[in-house]
Amino acid sequence: MNMQRKLTSAALLAMGFAVAAPALADTDTTVTTVTKTSKHHYVYYGDHQIYFAPETKTYYWETDGAWKSGTELPSERRTYVTAGGVELDLDTDHPYERNEWVVKHYRDKHDGDEKHEHDNR
Repeated sequence: MNMQRKLTSAALLAMGFAVAAPALADTDTTVTTVTKTSKHHYVYYGDHQIYFAPETKTYYWETDGAWKSGTELPSERRTYVTAGGVELDLDTDHPYERNEWVVKHYRDKHDGDEKHEHDNR
């Protein structure tokens, strides 16, 4: 009989912990949100709406209203990136997402003008 009481007490105690543990876990949980903003470097060829990301060796260009990307430009655009680009930094992995701002500030800038570094948000 003594053994049965111990087993019953142990079972009740275990059930109490099973019910209390989730409630304790909810009150002890801390959620931390980290916002990462990093700059990405590009060379912008404003005369032809072409961006080049040297770190990833990726080109971005607009064709028929849609932006494309790749490690090589279409052959008819390759001669446009031999000179005249402006270096800039943006806070996006896809420079065309800031194209309106870039055009407003850099469209008429060319290689040889002062180097521009901006964290556009």
